[in-house]
Amino acid sequence: MSHYLNLRTNITDQEALVRALVRLGGCFNKWNKSDIESHNAAQNLYGYQGDKRPQKAQVVIRRQNVGHAANDIGFERQADGTFRAHISEYDTGRGYNSGWLGKLTTYYGVEKAKIELDAKGLKYTETTDAKNGNCPRLEVFFEAPKAKAKVSNFFGG
Repeated sequence: MSHYLNLRTNITDQEALVRALVRLGGCFNKWNKSDIESHNAAQNLYGYQGDKRPQKAQVVIRRQNVGHAANDIGFERQADGTFRAHISEYDTGRGYNSGWLGKLTTYYGVEKAKIELDAKGLKYTETTDAKNGNCPRLEVFFEAPKAKAKVSNFFGG
């Protein structure tokens, strides 16, 4: 049985986390939104043999979507509002490690910004990298809203 590592993150927004996982998975793991569970109440994680683990998480990628002989990966909300990642030692050796979490955190930042911009009605564009499987390049350009008033005497003259 593989031991779970509990890795602290600065991630706080569950919707942005799920969107970042879908985005990251679309490039590297071929996940889609239906492969990532999002719950209000934490759910048990399961090991590679289907054994129920004591670790629980609100956001779960089930083992069959992680890879052959993998364990579930989960993100559990902590008392301070951040999510803690539960990733097995075995799966960290298969690429779900600090580098993967770093990429996820970057995608999370973009998704969180997009959610906030959408809520404010602001526009943005982003590009994809055709050389890298059409994965997002994480270059987001925000359009500033037009000024509501014209300044005609800016220098006080």
